[in-house]
Amino acid sequence: MKIDNKILNYEISQQITKSAQNINEGQQLSDGRRNQGITHESRDTIVNLSQASKELRLAREVIESEPDVREEKIAEIRDKIESGTYEMDNQAVADKMVGTFIDELF
Repeated sequence: MKIDNKILNYEISQQITKSAQNINEGQQLSDGRRNQGITHESRDTIVNLSQASKELRLAREVIESEPDVREEKIAEIRDKIESGTYEMDNQAVADKMVGTFIDELF
C-alpha cells in the first residue's frame, strides 16, 4: 500500500515557489548589474539553466533539508500506543486507501 503525504507535498511546493521567486528576483538584479559597463569580451562564460532545472535543484535542496524521519511524530504515536490512548479513524483510513487506489488507476 502506498501512502502519500499530500500536506508535505503541498508544503514542499510552497517552498519551491517561494525559493524560485527569490532566485528569479536575485537573477534579475544580478543580470542588471552584470550588463552595466562590461563588454562582451571581458565576460566569463555564463551558463543559463532552464527553469525546470532550477526548480529541480531547488526541490532537491528542500527535500534534503527535511529529516527523513519525523522523530517527534513517531515518539508521540508510540507513547499513545503504549498507553492505550491511540485511536484510529477507520473512516479516514478507508478514505485514504480508496483515494490512493483511485489515484493509481488514473
